[in-house]
Amino acid sequence: MQINHPTFTVFKHAAYTILFCVALAGCASNKPEINISESHNFAALNTFYVTPPLNAINEVIENQVANAITRTLQSKGLTPSSEEDADIIVGFFPSTASKENGTRVNLGLGTGIFGRSGGLSLGSIFSLPVGEQVTQYQNLQIDMVHNNEFIYSAAGSAELESKDSISVQQKLEQLVEALLTAYPAKG
Repeated sequence: MQINHPTFTVFKHAAYTILFCVALAGCASNKPEINISESHNFAALNTFYVTPPLNAINEVIENQVANAITRTLQSKGLTPSSEEDADIIVGFFPSTASKENGTRVNLGLGTGIFGRSGGLSLGSIFSLPVGEQVTQYQNLQIDMVHNNEFIYSAAGSAELESKDSISVQQKLEQLVEALLTAYPAKG
């Protein structure tokens, strides 16, 4: 039996829209964004230098990030060097962000009956937040430059469960590894 009532049609379209949005939100992730220059010969690059970030805020954490970048690039077959002698200059930009999850309870007054008669609805009269729902993220961007040309760029974020320095340091080290995983290893 096909129902062609206008209220049902609106409800059906709203339901499809909600299902689409839920499916789309489920596909979202914190997967790193990585861009590599396709025309560059990475096999010819042997040395690198990690520059301090321009937005220096926490020297200890920044040193840990620089050390994580150094260890990861060394595992790829590259050698640290002075800035003047390096084939690649590596820059990084750490930042933090917070996101409100928007968890709220909406209370409303309404009536309505599907079928032959229409209905009246006064929705979302009151909107109350449910607890403090703020998520902290540690963002990191790593850029590599050879002869004033960007050859590798990666950006990503990690959700922080706690704000202490040890947890942030561990998340940043994991994030560095994830961002540099696509860099070509020397054969």
